[in-house]
Amino acid sequence: MSRWPLLLLLVFFTTSCADTTTVRPEASAPSTTLPTTTQLPTTLPPTTLLPTTLPPTTPPTTTAPPPEFFHEGSPMIRFSVEVGDGVDLERDELARFVVDTLGDGRSWIRRGAGFELVDEGGDVTIIVALPDRVDELCAPLQTNGRFSCARNGWIAFNSLRWFGATDDWPADLETYRRYLVNHEVGHYIVGPGHESCPGAGELAPVMMQQTKGLDGCVANGWVDP
Repeated sequence: MSRWPLLLLLVFFTTSCADTTTVRPEASAPSTTLPTTTQLPTTLPPTTLLPTTLPPTTPPTTTAPPPEFFHEGSPMIRFSVEVGDGVDLERDELARFVVDTLGDGRSWIRRGAGFELVDEGGDVTIIVALPDRVDELCAPLQTNGRFSCARNGWIAFNSLRWFGATDDWPADLETYRRYLVNHEVGHYIVGPGHESCPGAGELAPVMMQQTKGLDGCVANGWVDP
């Protein structure tokens, strides 16, 4: 075969390949992946925690010592305070109540009497005791497990009366206790006598035996209310 037909054949083949359409890749679609953002930390920084237990505190004092008490006058009565066996009462609590009562301007100091609280002894010892003990301290006076007394260097309050007054007491317990203190201390100032109700609706005199009844008077715990 001559070379011319072969050359023509090669030229034709080359031209046909050159005319084929070149397929270009299409423009890529925009990515659906969001751009990377700054991530929050998965754990928060540690914070300062309050202590799980509070520091211990000093408990408040439940009872205060009895106050010093001195009021000059005549007669001058020096007294101490006791609580009898089996009585649920703090000595300091009793002392504060007696001092508060006798130091009040409605008590015997208005009449000129004087009082001094001493640690023990004195002219008289004020005590709240069980009924049997009061009966012993008051003998030969018959208190019969019911009443209080002022004699033999004692002012003895029956614990039943101190904590419960009387069944028909028409006023509050504090008024009854004021009456007990002022009434029995009064025996050391004005003597053993008692007073009567001056009239229905009037205040009972402090030296009236209010434990035994009021006879129409109004309950009263003070010398000069």
